Parts: sequence; structure tokens; C-alpha cells
Amino acid sequence: MGLFRFIIIVFLVYMIFRILSRYIFPWLIRFSLKRFQSRFYKQNPNLRPEKQKKEGEITIKKVKKEEDGKIPDDFGDYVDYEDVK
Repeated sequence: MGLFRFIIIVFLVYMIFRILSRYIFPWLIRFSLKRFQSRFYKQNPNLRPEKQKKEGEITIKKVKKEEDGKIPDDFGDYVDYEDVK
């Protein structure tokens, strides 16, 4: 009688684990990943991926004007140094 009870308990634990691993664990992982992703994009809004556009859809992106590459006069101080041997 004890062996039969042990086999039934092992079988029930196995079936519960299969149900959990097939349905509940993937749902929990998906839920937590979405939550982490939304929290990440709240903290870093400039890293949000662009939405996929339909083929043939026209979009216009504004491009920042490039600067001349000149360094402003008040950018920093020039420090003269001597090489000591």
C-alpha cells in the first residue's frame, strides 16, 4: 500500500510540474520581461526602438545641423609646460 501511495504522489508531482513548465512558467517569464522592458525604457527614453513602418510609407526625420567643428574660445585654458629631464 505504501509503494502504491508513493507512486501516485510522484506521478501527481510530475504532472503538476509539467503543467507549470508548459503554461505558467512561460507566462511568468513573458510578464516579467515586459515589466523590465517598460521600466528600462522609462529610465532611458532615448533608446526606445523605432516602430516598424509599412512598406511604401514615407517618413521624414529631422537631422541636426552639423557644426563646423570649431572649438569655442572659452572652451578651456591653455597650460604651458616644460619637459623636465
